[in-house]
Amino acid sequence: MKSFKNKPINLTRYAVLLLSCFTLVTMDSGCKKALDSKVYSQLTPENFYKSESDINAAVITIYSPFSSNWDQTDPGNGNQSASLYNADIKTYLLKSIMTTDEGGTDWDQNLTNFTFGPATYQGLGNSVYPFISYVAKATDVINNVSQVTSVSDNVKKKYLAETKVLRAWLMFVLYDFFGPVNAKTDPATLSSNTITPRPTAEVYSAQIESDLTSAIPDLPAKYNTDNTNWGRMSQGMAQMLLLKLYMQNKQWAKAEATAKTITTMGYSLMPNYADVFNVKQNNELIYSVPTNSSSPNYWMQEVLPGDFASAGNITRGPGWAGYYMPWAFYDKYEAADTRKNTIIASYTTSAGKIANRASGLRGAIPLKYTGIAGLGDGPGYNFDVVVFRYAEVLLSLAEAINEQRGPADAYQYVNMVRSRAGVSAFSGMSTDQFRTALLDERGRELYCEGTRRQDLVRQGLLISNAIARGKTSAQPYMTLFPIPSDVMIQGNGIIKQNPGYSN
Repeated sequence: MKSFKNKPINLTRYAVLLLSCFTLVTMDSGCKKALDSKVYSQLTPENFYKSESDINAAVITIYSPFSSNWDQTDPGNGNQSASLYNADIKTYLLKSIMTTDEGGTDWDQNLTNFTFGPATYQGLGNSVYPFISYVAKATDVINNVSQVTSVSDNVKKKYLAETKVLRAWLMFVLYDFFGPVNAKTDPATLSSNTITPRPTAEVYSAQIESDLTSAIPDLPAKYNTDNTNWGRMSQGMAQMLLLKLYMQNKQWAKAEATAKTITTMGYSLMPNYADVFNVKQNNELIYSVPTNSSSPNYWMQEVLPGDFASAGNITRGPGWAGYYMPWAFYDKYEAADTRKNTIIASYTTSAGKIANRASGLRGAIPLKYTGIAGLGDGPGYNFDVVVFRYAEVLLSLAEAINEQRGPADAYQYVNMVRSRAGVSAFSGMSTDQFRTALLDERGRELYCEGTRRQDLVRQGLLISNAIARGKTSAQPYMTLFPIPSDVMIQGNGIIKQNPGYSN
């Protein structure tokens, strides 16, 4: 069995050219960029999929949404998007943060004030929904690889499993924001112009679950010690996505079982919280987006103020002053909590003055990646973007247990996380008290990692939390984003809008 040839983020020019062959849209409508209506591949087992290298190049293209790229254009349909885990305000990561109490920004008042509608995030303003086209691309790859006869079954199984996990991840992202969408998972539909209705949540979730469970046996357990293949899909990643799906759907027994499986896979908490974000491929990471000089991590530049000069051991030029942590959220941390060491509450400005809460600083600086000292002014840095890690597994396991049987057996898992943070253990709580305390603990531990919105939605608190912050336009139906209006136009009445939004 040969090893994989390339890291997924290192899209060669060859692989990028391949991407343009996956999706062709045969409509003259001005709405054609909103929704792939006809998708078919020019790459077939007869003319391309001849070797493992060919298969690898095709699979690599499906990783494109999961990079830190600032901007990319889908060659198949012309959609231009920032990658899902880029630090731009348009992305899945930032929309997950800035609709909650953990983040603040002046860059998108519609987002933070819950005044968005179907026309707000469409075209170039939407960097989430357009990635539905990559579900079809993944389906095309799965279909073609399944037909290959020139490589061994073991090679085929591994790449098929990898692509299924990528497809499931894409589908989960869309599900998280929009509910079930009419993603193409049947290869027989790839060459059809027919617009299909959105499936039920049960059918959609079952597809994600099927992709993940069928992929697990054919994947390596994890890649934390494998520099060549770090960033590729693994059993750990598939199990993590299953856990996220079960938590989203409140399938507590399945969530508990999946989380317990992950605890047997050799992951562990890093002794020091800050090291989780500064040490590549550390044993707490289940997945982080690999970065390089052409696709770096811009988070630090985005959060540092425009007059920043120094804080602690960090001395560098100004940032872009895009995002901050409201003081009300910062105050959720106990005084001794060592996780605060990754958040800047006071800094020296370029004018030599001290900026802090007392001087009118609008919020704390959620730096997260503190290892930038001595690495220059950026704007990007070569720190992998942390996406999923073992601490979330432990906290999810505690929540799943509490929702079924109360907190008695759940304390041990949350207290592992609290012990690392240097704060006292939880004990003596009712089920409701533990649920509330755990929600805050998840916020403190996983701040600005894109989980807060999911957590608040799951507990039925996203809207009430927003209203309590003065976001009076927030409505109960806004736990989902609207289907973009350009998609609705092309959907021609077959695609139904999420409840509460007008088309």
